[in-house]
Amino acid sequence: MHPQAPVAPPHAIETEQALLGAILVNNDALDRARDHVQAEDFAEDVHRAIFEAMCVRRDAGEAIDPTLMKAVLGNADLGGQTVGGYIARLCHDAITVSGAPSYARLIAQAARMRKVLETAQAAVAAMTSGSVHSPVEFAGWMIEALDEVASAGLSESAKRVTLGQGVASVMTRVDQARQGKTTAGVPYGVPKLDTATLGMRPGQFIVLAGRPAMGKTTVAIHIALSAARRSGAVGLISLEMGAEELSERVLAATAYSSRDPEPITYRAIAEARGLSDEATTRLHEAKYACADVPLWIEQQPGLTLSQIAARTRQMKLKAERQGIPFAALIIDHIGLIRPSKRYSGNRVQEVTEISTGLKGLAKELGIPVVGLCQLNREVEKRPDKRPLLSDLRDSGSIEQDADVVLGLFREAYYLEHKVGRTEEEDLRLLGCANELEIEILKQRSGPTIRVTCFCDVACNVLAGLAQ
Repeated sequence: MHPQAPVAPPHAIETEQALLGAILVNNDALDRARDHVQAEDFAEDVHRAIFEAMCVRRDAGEAIDPTLMKAVLGNADLGGQTVGGYIARLCHDAITVSGAPSYARLIAQAARMRKVLETAQAAVAAMTSGSVHSPVEFAGWMIEALDEVASAGLSESAKRVTLGQGVASVMTRVDQARQGKTTAGVPYGVPKLDTATLGMRPGQFIVLAGRPAMGKTTVAIHIALSAARRSGAVGLISLEMGAEELSERVLAATAYSSRDPEPITYRAIAEARGLSDEATTRLHEAKYACADVPLWIEQQPGLTLSQIAARTRQMKLKAERQGIPFAALIIDHIGLIRPSKRYSGNRVQEVTEISTGLKGLAKELGIPVVGLCQLNREVEKRPDKRPLLSDLRDSGSIEQDADVVLGLFREAYYLEHKVGRTEEEDLRLLGCANELEIEILKQRSGPTIRVTCFCDVACNVLAGLAQ
């Protein structure tokens, strides 16, 4: 087999020259271009140095003129041209100020194509040399290497806007909401909670916090199903359970009927053999009901923050190709995200890096990101074991980064496990057996209230109680 000839890296040399000439003729072109291109995007070293010097001069409030160009170019190899001749050529080939953004985008696009080619060539070289021992690890490296390219078209929500653009966008949404054409946010699926929070809003980092067995996964699946059925595609990154375990819970919730004296639990679905014909029929009906729900489960354990970001961007692109919104991302749970090696051994700093990254991802993609969070054991030492916002303060900057913190509490769990219950506690257990409290511990703009829900943990069912 003959070795394949190397592929020439894509570039946009003439486009680079035209843009630099435009900036030299009219410095305002630089301001239009910088939203789309950076110095490292230029293929030519000389052009990269010129653009960087132009940015420094512009930031200092000084003029970009031929004198600057001569200082930057110095003795650079200009293909036989003199410095003066090269500057004259740039000015001659200059585009207009209005064309600067489109030319800047072409330069950035060529840079991203070079990145793709470099990664592919590195992959081929590593594979053919026999230095790759784990294809899984190598594929992970490639995903991270190409993540910047994949996310290049997804950052519109993070771009700078003027105050006028911001208030105009708000008033458009207000008018649409008053006409019943849109809702404020993606629904949690609990009416009173949706009213109090206006739903899950774009760019929000939302934390579901609680001790083990408080129903975090039950609530997360309920939110995921509600959002996927009403608002668009939802990504569920499960770092703890596999897709089959989660699907058993989804089937149990979908097949649930309050009129059934013995509802189908997800444990019964897992065991399978004891299911009646009627229960099996209902599960098949639930299967068909779930078939077209755009809930996408990522079940690989031990993902890093950058891998989660890469997979989320892929999900958003997939949703856009299907013509549906990407409504929300849910992560179960934050504590299982594999940290980078930057703060190795310092758990507080590791969690801070993760929570800050999740908030950044929510803003970048313009979606709500919901992260489940397990509270520390200090909760168990209190007579009243309802979670407090202060229970998060040893967990890096989760409390600071979160826009909304929801604390989950099931009194029945503690009563069931209490030794020597009193008669009064037995009566209380009967009354709260299927209750789950969701308390809004933090909300940047809204009330902090407690919402009591009906919750059958064994069937993974959550519903608002009649008020």
